[in-house]
Amino acid sequence: MAIKRRFIAGAKCPKCEAMDRIVMLTSGEAEWIECIDCGYEENRPTHVEPQEPEVADEIGVIQFKPRQTQ
Repeated sequence: MAIKRRFIAGAKCPKCEAMDRIVMLTSGEAEWIECIDCGYEENRPTHVEPQEPEVADEIGVIQFKPRQTQ
């Protein structure tokens, strides 16, 4: 299977901190990144737990003071 390469604009290598030297490689279902300067590699996680949105437990009540007329 062919490996597809795409550069990631604005990405900085976590190891050597070189800017715009990170390429994302895709082969089938596998994805990983690689620095073309130092050779750093990192696999993309295969399963990421979705985060549940935070929901407020209570509904707040706002009370307005009556407008004073002069």
